[in-house]
This record gives sequence, C-alpha cells and structure tokens, in this order.
Amino acid sequence: MASNKVLYFEGIDDILISFWDEAETITTAPTFGAEIYRFPIATKLAVKGNGSTMEKWASSKIFRRASRETKHELGLDHVGIPVDVLDQMKGLVAKKGVVFNKSTVQEYPFFAFGFIGRIEGGERMAVWYPKVQLDNATDLEYETAEEETDIKDVTTNFVATPLLYNEVINAAFDSTRESADLITLDKFIEEPIYDEKQLEDTTP
Repeated sequence: MASNKVLYFEGIDDILISFWDEAETITTAPTFGAEIYRFPIATKLAVKGNGSTMEKWASSKIFRRASRETKHELGLDHVGIPVDVLDQMKGLVAKKGVVFNKSTVQEYPFFAFGFIGRIEGGERMAVWYPKVQLDNATDLEYETAEEETDIKDVTTNFVATPLLYNEVINAAFDSTRESADLITLDKFIEEPIYDEKQLEDTTP
C-alpha cells in the first residue's frame, strides 16, 4: 500500500509477552522461551521516552544537533493480567497460592513486550520491545463493589531499555509502509524481533 495517504489509528489490540530464557551479552542476543503470551486485555498504552538533545556550537552557530533516547516508560491500562504471568514478571514462585514480596535488593526478570494496533482500512501495526522489566513502583487502588457492575481498569508500568547486544529499544511494523509487502503481521509477531538479521529469512 502507498504510504502517502493519511490513515487513522483505530485502537490498541492484543498485547504480547515472551520471557527471556537466557540473558544477553555484549556479543550475543538474549534467547526467548517458546511460549508467547497473547492477551486481549489492553484498554490504553502510554509510552514516555526520555529523549535528550545535545548541541555543539562552533563559530557562534549550531554546528551539530544530536538526539538520543535510552529508555521508554510503558503504562498499560488493562482489565487484568493472569496472576501467574505477573508472578513471573516479579520473579516470584507461589507456594500454596501465596507469594512473599520482600524489601531485599533484586533484579526483576527480563521479557519482551509487544502490542498490536488497528489502523483504518483493515491495516495493522505492531511493536516489539525486546528488553523490558516490570516497574517496581507499586500504585494500586482497591474499591468497593457497587450496585451497578463496573469493570475497573488496572494500570501496570514497565520500563524498556536498549539491548546491550545492539542497542535496540524496539522494532516497529506498520502494514501501510510500502516495503511491508515483504512481511506480514503474523510473521512479525511469531517471535520477538530485535535485529535486522531476523528479517532476512522472512517471507510473507
């Protein structure tokens, strides 16, 4: 499809979660588990970057202006994530239905987080964040039930950072791009995408 037509974002679709099996290094990418969780639970996703700009002046003029981003904060409003998945995000193992949250210093497990979006005309977009952790800042509200049923949204916050392996924060697919006929949405979400090499063997 030609990319010069303005098409409107209709709404967020499913979210995707894939936990790391093996950690990355400077020279090797992380490996991911065989299972990709796909949940139709999202009501809103807020993305906040920490972009900064550096300016270099010479001869009383701006000689160069460079920008950089090293983190995305993801705020997911949803109707509920399965508790076993949340426990895994926290590195907790339940015993007889009970987990214990402690004040000791710990590093939360890493996982890939993705989401799918709907675009006008039946088009789709999707994003993979390959290196994500649960934000440990807890912000919960518990309210009483009322006579009229109301399904409350829950907010879960994540932090996405660049891979050590290749500095990728995310990979974004949009079916309205002219080159998108070389890959489908289904192929893009088959596994977390974090490297151009993964696209070399991909056929629609």
